[in-house]
Amino acid sequence: MKKSYGLGIALALSLVIAGCSNDAVDHSAMGHSEPQQEELTQEVISEEDGKRVFDLNVTETHWMFNDEIMDDAWTYNGSLPGQEIRVQEGDSVLVNVTNSLDEPTALHLHGFPVPNEMDGVPGVTQNAIMPGETFTYEYQADVPGTYWYHSHQDGARQVGKGLYGVFIVEPKDGQSYDLDEVIVIDEWSSMGMGDMDHSNMDHGSMNHGDMDHSNMDHGSMNHGDMDHGNMEKEEMDHGDVSSGSNGLSHAEMMNEMYDTMIINGKATPQIESIQVEEGNKMKLRFLNAGLFTQVVSIPGHSFKITNYDGQSVNEPEWLNDTAFRIAPAERYDVVIELDNPGAWGVQVFAEENRENLQSLIPIVYSGYESNDLQTTETISSFFDFTAYGEAVDVNLPDITKEFDMILGTNDGGETFTINDKLFPDHESYEVEEGDVVKFTIVNDTDVDHPMHLHGEFFNVISKDEVPISGSPILKDTLNVRPGETYEIVFEAKNPGIWMFHCHEFHHANAGMMAEVRYKGFEPGFSINPNIPNKPE
Repeated sequence: MKKSYGLGIALALSLVIAGCSNDAVDHSAMGHSEPQQEELTQEVISEEDGKRVFDLNVTETHWMFNDEIMDDAWTYNGSLPGQEIRVQEGDSVLVNVTNSLDEPTALHLHGFPVPNEMDGVPGVTQNAIMPGETFTYEYQADVPGTYWYHSHQDGARQVGKGLYGVFIVEPKDGQSYDLDEVIVIDEWSSMGMGDMDHSNMDHGSMNHGDMDHSNMDHGSMNHGDMDHGNMEKEEMDHGDVSSGSNGLSHAEMMNEMYDTMIINGKATPQIESIQVEEGNKMKLRFLNAGLFTQVVSIPGHSFKITNYDGQSVNEPEWLNDTAFRIAPAERYDVVIELDNPGAWGVQVFAEENRENLQSLIPIVYSGYESNDLQTTETISSFFDFTAYGEAVDVNLPDITKEFDMILGTNDGGETFTINDKLFPDHESYEVEEGDVVKFTIVNDTDVDHPMHLHGEFFNVISKDEVPISGSPILKDTLNVRPGETYEIVFEAKNPGIWMFHCHEFHHANAGMMAEVRYKGFEPGFSINPNIPNKPE
């Protein structure tokens, strides 16, 4: 048995499966690579004036996904995923980010409600961290949960090259587990997607700080005096993942380019299996750090989904023979009842790219190490979070502001819009502290859009005009599938300028970004026009 309270959680990945079947997979000869760059991947943690201090060095690292697939990844402290940051509820936390790359970067703490100046969005909350510079992020770890951190500078490229890691806040009086493992799902391209330049847009002159908010009229909002570098929409290059001259759609290009499933930085068959004992208590924290909606199927065991995006589910029920979808940036905490000895393969596959992106995560009981993996024969049902758990009144105050968010495309998927607007000429929603805000989000495209709101959690109150009937749903990222409509509500309690965007980074790069702006809020920094801030 092992616990994953530090860096480099080792999970095994079995042979890539050809489909959902119970065909045996022999994992007895799986390779186990030695830790790479060991001198770089040690935890860098210290105590300073009662604060937990983490030093993250952003650097390029030659990374071996397995014995055949290797590439130059961008990493935090030489590890993919980056060093796990795990703290206790109530800790004061400092994260010193030193940029050892040759281009600017920044760090966004995803899902955790930090003060606006700590949100890590270049051109919106700070200037990007230039090569050789260090920026310190500071916050109070007062909301337990499973979160993550990643670059928010040119995200499609930088996160795609590996700039992400896990951030966990343990509750003061939380339940203990024999195993508490993080499973980070990602994908890689043997065609060099990590090196693609996803945009020629220069947002270095984008000035949120000089906007005059005193007389803002949302109905005729001109976004103040933001200077977007004199960009013309018709000249914007939204990335190389587009139809272009080869006639392929964005989705078709994605399916061709991304061909390797990555689990915790490794591809089949280079990682150890999760070794368990009958009767163990095990928690798996699933995080999708990639670009595809993934399907997860847990064979042979009952399980509960206890948290969405780190936030508790009220009275979760035991599930069997049920797969769940996890979209980009979402987190699902799962507790598994380990009462069925054997060797089992948790199936993970990209729903829209299963041929290329599928794998198994072995869970192997003691004494069954030489057994073939058993998998789910068929997926009979999918998890529905709208009717899961026990309902309870969340006592939301009366709604004071309502907005529509129409997710669209004007050109069949070359660009993506919110209310027919493309970033940087984007939609801006004005709120005041104390407002109770309702968004109606409608997906008028034919692809998924995992919509992420910075700075605030929101309650999901209805789907397709049907109220939520199960546990209250509190999230920071909501996947809106084609044709779906959701209503969400949040209380405006965290003043700032907060991005609200699709977390399929190519969609954000192609224009699907908006902002929630508190009336009268002035950023605490000045835009440096010499820094190429790229918040998308």
